[in-house]
Amino acid sequence: MEQQRGLLFVLVGPGGAGKNTLMTNLMQRVPSLRKLVTATTRSIRINEVEGLDHFFVSEERFRELLTQGELLEHTEVTPGKFYGILRAPIEQALSTSQTLIADIDVLGARILRDTYPDDVVLIFVTVPGASDEERLTNLQRRMQERGESPTLIEERLTRARQIELPFATACDCIVINADHQMDSALHEIEQFIQQRREQRKTL
Repeated sequence: MEQQRGLLFVLVGPGGAGKNTLMTNLMQRVPSLRKLVTATTRSIRINEVEGLDHFFVSEERFRELLTQGELLEHTEVTPGKFYGILRAPIEQALSTSQTLIADIDVLGARILRDTYPDDVVLIFVTVPGASDEERLTNLQRRMQERGESPTLIEERLTRARQIELPFATACDCIVINADHQMDSALHEIEQFIQQRREQRKTL
């Protein structure tokens, strides 16, 4: 009997929507969920674990992985500071019925969906608002409350307006992460993940 394929759930949406916090809490609530670990050339931080938080590699090794076609996608955040999605861990997880979760930007989400169209499920996380302008206002307030710089806030809002919010229609599920109502968003995502896993079992 052929082994059931795994699934990769990708949380995508504008900065400030709370994707990473939701992902951390989801992994605590659903023990079988595993984080998709990405590669980076930045230095390991205190309390981080190699292979759990990231795969920490040198810039030289990162460029080797890129040349060898072992990265599905990569980005250079600042000169010499790279992040990338490794192909091998995804292949291994999907082929052994594991369930992965990731918080990835729109570009990475598109590439993952294009590469694994039957195995990648996109969950769009956003904030309340009857229009994009209302959502942008709520995002701006959240970032101001977190003490982010005006320059960074403006960059994130521009990206949200032009790239992230329009991507919602390409996703399989849209979840609103309202202030002080994270439990509601967590419950909705948890139920959706369970539903997709059950569907996969019956295929």
